Amino acid sequence: MTCRRCKHQVVKKFGFYGKGRVQRYRCHLCHATFSEPQQKPLGEHRLDVEKAVKVLGLMMEGVSIRAIERLTGVHKSTILALLVTIGERCREVFNERVRDVWAGVVQADELWTFVHTKEDHMSDEDPDEWGDAYIWMAIEARTKLVISYHVGKRTAADAMLFVKDFSERVHGKLQLTTDGLRDYISAVEEYFGGDIDFAQLVKVYGRPKEAGPDWYGPPEVIAAIPTPITGEPSPWLISTSYVERANLSVRTHLRRFVRLTNGHSKKLDNLKACVAIYMAWFNFCRVHSTLRVTPAMESGLTDHVWDFVELLTPNTEHQHL
Repeated sequence: MTCRRCKHQVVKKFGFYGKGRVQRYRCHLCHATFSEPQQKPLGEHRLDVEKAVKVLGLMMEGVSIRAIERLTGVHKSTILALLVTIGERCREVFNERVRDVWAGVVQADELWTFVHTKEDHMSDEDPDEWGDAYIWMAIEARTKLVISYHVGKRTAADAMLFVKDFSERVHGKLQLTTDGLRDYISAVEEYFGGDIDFAQLVKVYGRPKEAGPDWYGPPEVIAAIPTPITGEPSPWLISTSYVERANLSVRTHLRRFVRLTNGHSKKLDNLKACVAIYMAWFNFCRVHSTLRVTPAMESGLTDHVWDFVELLTPNTEHQHL
């Protein structure tokens, strides 16, 4: 052991830091106290990886932040700070790995949630990030891989950002199906031109026949109209079933997307971080019940199922690729 201040090599043990977890040393020459250099796989967080993996696992199984606090003993503020750190790492993993994807049939949709306050209850003084928020998500129908996602509003500008990111991750001519949102048309034309088979599935909604005057619930789909937009999309492939099922998985696995609860996001950054973790976890860690492998394995992006440790520390040597 070498002193970190004077580089003298005669040191002795001198107690522990914290609650006995880190050995402390003292230099005979300059009397400085120090510890061995510690690897920090979680950046500045002192939480050990094992506890962080438990927190992440509970979060991906639909457990609320306060429930995770009660189950693990990790303070809520630590969990939220860890959420942002891991979210940034998962965003880097997604951006690095999900590239040059072969996509045959892709479906895209938007999933609603809100930040802090619902849109109808906002005042003029509230921040712009509050109110309605949407996940824009594109999923490959065969491999179930989430190719691209975007968290924002449901505007033409967000449609452009989403389709631009999606276009940069795929190669080859593909068939794309979206819902009836008109903003998709100009965005797809901007970034794909005519080199795509693009269609929209326009759904017509109505109230159920048995609904009374105080009825509260989702509208009923009374018609779904396939509408070709560009190219020659195959009529039997014009569908949004897979991406809508993926939306259900999001609401099942992430507590902040469950309706009619108080587990919604209070900050936009926390929402974006949580979504980033989920998308990387869904692609690389979660074995799809139909495929029997992860979507990333089915797509050829990796050759094994990632564990949470590999997701938290993507630069470790135990990666196969």
